[in-house]
This record gives sequence, structure tokens and C-alpha cells, in this order.
Amino acid sequence: MSSDEEWSKSTSRNSRSIPVEDYQHNVVELEDEVNQIIEKRSKVDACLDWFVCCVKGAPPKTTSRWWCPDLKSLEDPNLKGFIEELQHNLNRLVPGYLDPEVPVMKNKGVYKRFSERWPVINPGIKPLQDSIPTTLLDTLCEKRLRAVCGSTQGQAPSSTAANQTFADSCRQLKDLIEGERTSASFVCGGSIPIESAQSDTRSTSGPVSIYWSTGETSAQKLVLPTQDSDPAALEQLVARCDPASFGRGQQDILDPSYRKAGKVDPDQFATSFHPADFGIVESIEKVLLAGVGGKGNGGPRKLHAELYKLNIYSGPSGLFRSHVDTPRSTSQVGSLVVCLPAPFRGGNLFVRHQGREIDFDWASASGSAIQWAAFYSDCEHEIKTITEGHRITLTYNLYLVEPEDLLPPIVDPQSLPLFNCLKSQLSFPGFLDEGGVLGIFCSHAYPHTAKIAPAGFPACLKGSDLVLFSIFRSLGIETQVLPVLEKSGKYIPANPDLGLTGRLKDKNYYLHEYGYGSNPLHAYLAEGKNINPKSTGMMPRTANREDYADIDRRWKLMMLTSCVGSMRAAIKFAQKNNIPYKEDSLYATGGAWIGASVHSYRTTDCGGEDVSMDEVIQEVWPAYYLNGIAWLTDPKHEEMAFSQIAYGNEASIATRYSCAAILAVIPPLEQRTILDQA
Repeated sequence: MSSDEEWSKSTSRNSRSIPVEDYQHNVVELEDEVNQIIEKRSKVDACLDWFVCCVKGAPPKTTSRWWCPDLKSLEDPNLKGFIEELQHNLNRLVPGYLDPEVPVMKNKGVYKRFSERWPVINPGIKPLQDSIPTTLLDTLCEKRLRAVCGSTQGQAPSSTAANQTFADSCRQLKDLIEGERTSASFVCGGSIPIESAQSDTRSTSGPVSIYWSTGETSAQKLVLPTQDSDPAALEQLVARCDPASFGRGQQDILDPSYRKAGKVDPDQFATSFHPADFGIVESIEKVLLAGVGGKGNGGPRKLHAELYKLNIYSGPSGLFRSHVDTPRSTSQVGSLVVCLPAPFRGGNLFVRHQGREIDFDWASASGSAIQWAAFYSDCEHEIKTITEGHRITLTYNLYLVEPEDLLPPIVDPQSLPLFNCLKSQLSFPGFLDEGGVLGIFCSHAYPHTAKIAPAGFPACLKGSDLVLFSIFRSLGIETQVLPVLEKSGKYIPANPDLGLTGRLKDKNYYLHEYGYGSNPLHAYLAEGKNINPKSTGMMPRTANREDYADIDRRWKLMMLTSCVGSMRAAIKFAQKNNIPYKEDSLYATGGAWIGASVHSYRTTDCGGEDVSMDEVIQEVWPAYYLNGIAWLTDPKHEEMAFSQIAYGNEASIATRYSCAAILAVIPPLEQRTILDQA
């Protein structure tokens, strides 16, 4: 069903019968009216939330969390000061809201709203981990407030030229970021020739020995390249191998049509080869980690290579079809594959990332050199069919480790091409002059919903994500990595000007996700009737009394995170029917659900089939609904965020996904003085 059909279907028959040319109001006036109502509602709720917090904390604590005190209970002398403070706050923020002749708690609407807010406010709950920068929320609040106050005070909207300048700047930034991702290395490799005698240099190697035993037999030894007396030892090692499986989700699968290979676990063999002896790990660090350091970034990051498996792919049918490895922890950033000197044909290793492909053809030098390749853990790779011989490899997991000493950085962010481009854009008048927030989805996949994920960011960033994060930080820009939740497959608003769809791929509709019901807004347009727009407040419940006490900040945050479901449909209706509307309206695009922190995956039976998605999110996946973020890229990689189990005639389960994104808080132009020092 189209948004226009939804709008019409949820509208009263009287309103539908009125021709558009006879409407009492246009959508510009409708938006102004909705903004004033949401602002007033947010101010009242912020005042009442602090009052509820005070009452629940007052001795004796005889009140229930869920059952609101009656009017008689509120006459307790211990509460007099709180009631006087509530009256003062309401008169200050919402002049004329109270009837001065009626006691505040007996005013029409005050007690009703108080009883609705009572079960929501619970200062005794477990403190929430909230990693969203305060400056990010405050910046978006001020942007929202400017949009509301500008319309109600008759200020002119942003000019078309200014909007176009900003759009052009965003397009340039997007191209720069995508260009950095295209040029960033995702794989590296090399070879080490074999000398007949043991070498004492890093550029060559002597023969490689492998030791193993089977059952009660004595240790056996294979020397590579094989000598005249060694072919039997090679076949014995092949026979010693167990079938190699592959991971699918949390399962290990054996399927020779997908992977046909043998494996030996590291506790079952030993080898004379160690990658550190040849500077391989240091080479990988320089290429894949980029060693970004400099002011405020500490020293270079280091890698630890942990032996994972010995694998043998044998002709004429050994292979491993295209796949992506499952990281063993959030600190694992990649894999190192070392091909030992044994002759074979075929068996090319293909490594792919974001449309790029590298082909490692090791067959020609397979009998005379050690050859290796390292790549990020989210790279797709495959091993083509081995047609002859045995392809023997050692696989190492590559983990990030903290350096013991903060050594001088290998690369300073200022030396990177993207640094000056970003600095230039941020210094340019017309680009978020009043401040704003940029959103860039991570280029690489990270297990950001794993149980240990919160401790991994931003340390586990790699490649272009690390470069971008480090450059923002070096420019004095507050930057954070946070998850973004999809809703019906959509992560962020679409932006045709930047070619953004807001989606990663099609998703199934969420389990009984209901809309906003009847549509009172049309009656305002057509008949001029008063409205009471339905809105959902999407912000985490807090246990911090200071958050409630700061009423002026809280009402702005409540207004920012209010989702008015019918306004976007109203704007689309206006576009179709040539009704005036605000082209720069924040309602036109909608917002995004940003996690309060990096959440680990969980399942829940919260609610039931008649519970809305917004209610489930508030309970299971604390998030803010944020409007006004300038998104520069589309989502790239998703992880399971949470699953909801519903019980009814038939039990069902639905899963929501999230993507990791880099959020950068851009200060107002006059506050970007650090750019002159960078």
C-alpha cells in the first residue's frame, strides 16, 4: 500500500469528501501546528518526569512503581515542596497551561498525564550504558529546535542555494570516503625462496620441517621441499589428516562438495616455520593496520599471529568454495595463510572485498618457495580446485594486541590524502555552519553484537574505517562507533541526491508491526479541526536523577526523539497533490534508530503479537530515534541485533539486524579553531 493510500484510508469520510482546493490549511501550517504541540507536550512531560522522580524518592517510600498515587496521597506535607516546584516549572516553560485558580494536581490534564508518566519513570532501575556523546544529542537537539522556532517565529527556511551547497559538499565527502575505501588495502602477500642450507637472513628460508605422531607411534617428520626419501612421509601426513569442516552460523559443517580438504589441529603437530622469523607479521601491520597514530591517537597497533590449523588440499579435487571466515573474537582482524613448499597445480586463492579481487597463483613456485597471503576477516575468499599434488598450508588467526610501549607512529593522519580533503570541507563556510552530525557506515564487518563487542570498539577498527575514525579524531571531532537498527529492512532515510537507498538488502516484515492507526492530521488540513497528533518517544529509560533534574535539556531531547508517524505521509500527500509543504522538513525523510551503546545479541519474549516494534526496542535494545544526521554512505554489513519470540496459536520468531556506523559530531563553524592547528 502506498503512503498516499495509507493516508487516505486512515482519514475520516468527511475529510476525504472535501476537494483539495477547499482545504482550510496547507502542510506548512500543519507542520507548525504539530511542532508546537510536540514542543508543549515535551515540556509538560519533562516537568512531570522530574516530579515523579522526586515523589518516588521521597520518604517513606510507600508508593508503587506501577500504581500511581491518588490525589489524596499527594496532599502529604512531605510532597508540598515538589508540587510547588512542579507548578513553577510548568509556569516557566508552558505559560498559561495551568489554571491559577485550581491546585496544580487538580488541573485538567495534569494528573492524567502524571498517571501516564508514573510507570515510565523508575530511577531505581539498573543504570544504562550510554555511549552516545552528549555533544551529539545536544547538537541534534539544537538543530531540531532551530527548525521548530524558525517556523513559529517566521524565520525564512534555508535557501535552495544553501541546501545545494551543502548537498554538493556531502557528495564530495562521500566520493572521498568511497575513494579511500576503494584504494585501501584489504590483502597483502609475499614469498620467501627456499635455500638448500639453513638461511640466517629474513629474505630466504631453509627447508621447513613438520613433526607429528599418530596414536602410540613415535614422532614422524616431513621436510619440505621433499627430498628423495620423503614422498612416503608426505603421504603419511596426508593420511593423518582429519576431514576439514567449515563454519555456518554456530555449526561446523562437513560437506566435501563445498570444502574438500584435510586438517591437523595445532596441538597435534609442530613445525620449524614461524612467520615472525621472516618479518611477515611486521609487513602485515604496515599494510593492513596502516599504523595510524599521531596527536591523540597513541602509538601503532600490533598484531599477534596464532597458529590455527594445518590444511592439505589434494589433487585432483581439493577445493574450498567462496566463503567468509567467522572471527574467533572481536580482536581478530584477519587471517594469514602460509603455503609451504610442496609442488601442486591449480589451487588459486581468490580474495575479494567490495567488488575488488586479488588472485594468488602459487602453483608455479609451489615447490621452491614459501608463499603467504594475509587478509581481513570479512573478506570473501575461495580456493580453486587442486588438479595435481598437495597444497599444504598453515593458517594463522591475526589478533590485535596493545603495544607495550607507545612507539612513534608509523603513519601520521596528516600525511594521509583524506586528511586535507576532510579538513578543507570542514573549514568551508556553508558546511554545517551551525553544527551537525555526519554518519558513515563501517566499510568492514565487525562482530559488533558479540558478548565481548563493547570492549572492542574503536580498537578493532581496520582499514579505511580506522583511517576515517583517526582523521576525525585528529581534527578534534568527537567521534563514536555505534550500532544502527533496521526497521522493516530500512536503516536510514533514502537520499536520491547521494544515491543512498538506506537499505542493505530486503528483509521480511517485522512480526505484527502495527502502524499509527487513525489519522487526525487530515481533519486539520481539510476541515480546520484541532488535532492531537500521535507520537512515540524513542529514547532509553534512564536511572540517572540528574537526567530528570535537567528539565530544559530533557524536554529538548524528548522533542528530538519524538516520532510523529503521520507527518511523513502528510508531506508525501502534499507532494502528490501540489499542497504547499516545507522542502527542508525533518519529517520528510524520517530518522534512524541509534543504539545507546554497542549491544550484544539477545532473544526476548517481551510483549506479544499486539506489542509495537517501538515498545520492544525500548525494552530490549535501548536506542534513540534521531532525526537530522547527515548520512554519507549506505549500510554495508549487518549482524543479528535481537530476536523476539511471540506466543499465540502458533509460536513465531522475528529477528532485527544492526549495522555499525561511525558518527562524527561537527561543531559550529566558529568553534572549529582546532582545524587551524591541525
